Amino acid sequence: MASCSYCDSFILFGGQTDASGRYCNEDCQQAGNLLAISHELPMDRMEGMIREVHQGSCPRCRGRGPVDVHKAHQIWSAIILTSWASKPELSCKSCAVKRQIGATLLSGVVGWWGIPWGLVMTPVQIIRNVIGICGGPSPAKPSELLERMVRIQVAAEAWTAAHQAQQTPPPIPQ
Repeated sequence: MASCSYCDSFILFGGQTDASGRYCNEDCQQAGNLLAISHELPMDRMEGMIREVHQGSCPRCRGRGPVDVHKAHQIWSAIILTSWASKPELSCKSCAVKRQIGATLLSGVVGWWGIPWGLVMTPVQIIRNVIGICGGPSPAKPSELLERMVRIQVAAEAWTAAHQAQQTPPPIPQ
């Protein structure tokens, strides 16, 4: 069974394939291609950007870093319908804990009401939040998820700048 080159999800049917790998959908393919581009950029520039984001201020509260990518896991259910998600967000540890507590409370109230997945996945999501609250990424160094996020952002900016430069019409002679 194939797995996505970007998010590691299993690909049962279809997907997208190109020179950089096999992807579960178009979004993962774009992110995977940007990651491939990011590895062609100067390493010192990339490491500097990652360090700058990690040691910068929190985008949520504007407080001091370090910031990293933290996940909040939640679930809600309604009899036969259950939906669960893990939402990554760039923030400081304090903001991340607040989000994880909120996701835990939401899951504890509305997660149980689906059969069978609500009963199965609610404890999983709650435990994942508790692990995130008690642990999470190390404040001493950027996580792999933060590095990946910054690489994609820098590559997207470089790709956009390169394509805008190509589409700029030549100056009109006077």
